[in-house]
Amino acid sequence: MKRVGTARTIADIEFVIDAPSFGDARRCWQAYGVECRRDRHRFSGPIYSFTVDVVDLRLAKASGAWHAVIVSESWHAGPDDANIRNIKWLKILSGKASDLTAWMRRSRSMKVDAGTPRRAEP
Repeated sequence: MKRVGTARTIADIEFVIDAPSFGDARRCWQAYGVECRRDRHRFSGPIYSFTVDVVDLRLAKASGAWHAVIVSESWHAGPDDANIRNIKWLKILSGKASDLTAWMRRSRSMKVDAGTPRRAEP
């Protein structure tokens, strides 16, 4: 099987989970049976700053259960706060990559077929 943490797979998962904007106060939501939670961590010093966003994803059904995180890091430095590094990565903490990608494909198809975002409010 191909590596699951590719930029394309991460983008597809983010499309499916349709996270609330950062101005929205919600940190938890559900998307296509997956419990989602987002935490943001920031540091700002005199020479550099960084932001780390962690999106925790859990599918808890008995067969095909999985737990993964998507981490986005953004680093800035210098007097003009120039962006020096952006990276996004995915780590499966439990379960199988094939179960995660199967969920993502099914959910993406349902969302595209519906034509509008489908998210259950907490």
